[in-house]
Amino acid sequence: MALTERPSDWKFVVPVPDGKDASEKITRSWTVELNEPVSRGGLEFPLTKPLNVTVETQRLPQGVDVFIKIEGEVAAECRRCCAPLTVAIQEDFMYSYILQSDDAGTGQEEEEFYDSDRVVLPVSRLGTNLDAADLVWECLVESLPLYAECPDECAPAVVSGEQTDPRFLALADLLEQEKHKGGK
Repeated sequence: MALTERPSDWKFVVPVPDGKDASEKITRSWTVELNEPVSRGGLEFPLTKPLNVTVETQRLPQGVDVFIKIEGEVAAECRRCCAPLTVAIQEDFMYSYILQSDDAGTGQEEEEFYDSDRVVLPVSRLGTNLDAADLVWECLVESLPLYAECPDECAPAVVSGEQTDPRFLALADLLEQEKHKGGK
């Protein structure tokens, strides 16, 4: 059965640098294997090799930046010809945990720290460690290829000399059964 939620045993804990040195970055890396495919958009994507995850934290005066890098491969199917594919995943994500202040909810903080390359997450406090498991899961799911295609030009799937997508054959069989039952 495909995974629709992050595995409960996932832990990606990274120390948060103290606020004294804003240039200090702390990096941790993991190699993760998943035995079940990951589900996204009704499709299943099994990993074809272990997933490499790197999480880096950097302190900001107003919070902490979290950089996540995901590298791996998943099995997919070409949406045109239905041939099996292996798709490489190499994605970088950026999150910013921004401490809320008394002005929280006025929109001033979000405007001040808005950046299209990162997701801003308001928090009431920061600890000395950060477990990025939920963020890593989100990054993995967002990295999956919903519309995978062959790298070279491929022809649409052909069945019995007709331009019929084989994914619709089951529906054609149901329609034929309904006709034999007297349906329209």
